[in-house]
Amino acid sequence: MSVVSKVKETPELKDVFDFSERQKLLQGAFAVDKEAAKGQRLLLIDDLYRSGATAALVAKELSEAGAAAVYFLAMTKTRTRS
Repeated sequence: MSVVSKVKETPELKDVFDFSERQKLLQGAFAVDKEAAKGQRLLLIDDLYRSGATAALVAKELSEAGAAAVYFLAMTKTRTRS
């Protein structure tokens, strides 16, 4: 079951280091099926965790759609710049 769909192309975010800029670029990029989300405990999976902007945005939208709980799992984390 797919509760979240990407509905807008976004630029590659790997070189965008400002969290608020990432949030701006992600606005309107995802749609949530409110009927499918309502009352559900959902697992949000992403391939990469860098700033958390994508996860935070999608989790917020799922919560606002009535999800009972949203859990997050990332497959990898970027190394910090030194």
